Amino acid sequence: MPKPDSPGFYVGYQVADIFGSVRTSTGAADHLGELQAWDLNTGKRVWQHNFKTILWAPLLVTGGDIVFAGGTPDREFRAFDARTGNELWSFPAPAGVIGVPTSFEVDGEQYIAVTAGWGLDAQGVQNGIDKIQGTKTVVPKAGTLLVFKIR
Repeated sequence: MPKPDSPGFYVGYQVADIFGSVRTSTGAADHLGELQAWDLNTGKRVWQHNFKTILWAPLLVTGGDIVFAGGTPDREFRAFDARTGNELWSFPAPAGVIGVPTSFEVDGEQYIAVTAGWGLDAQGVQNGIDKIQGTKTVVPKAGTLLVFKIR
């Protein structure tokens, strides 16, 4: 049950319990989401890419050292250099990309496939952040399978 002084947003848990690890205060002025690469041998962070929005973080890392990432309300599906964190490419999907990318091969050609279709949990988290920040983020829901050929 909501506490008597609850701000009115209740989904079975208090907002602070759900969003306790999400930086929505003044400390999040420059970014909310982070994509980080860590060196498992040294335990040190190698690079970090900041996102102004949440990062739902469906990721794929290829043998060619490319990290594919979706999961932001701006609908961009991105590719990063896994060694440096430099953004190599992005594509504006018709909806938020929350599906986990996959890689496959046909006739010696490599492809990356991912689904775009914002909703459910990702939209719920975004709605909570919007409630806290007093914003309204609209992300098309759609439902699309995107396939890209690696060159």
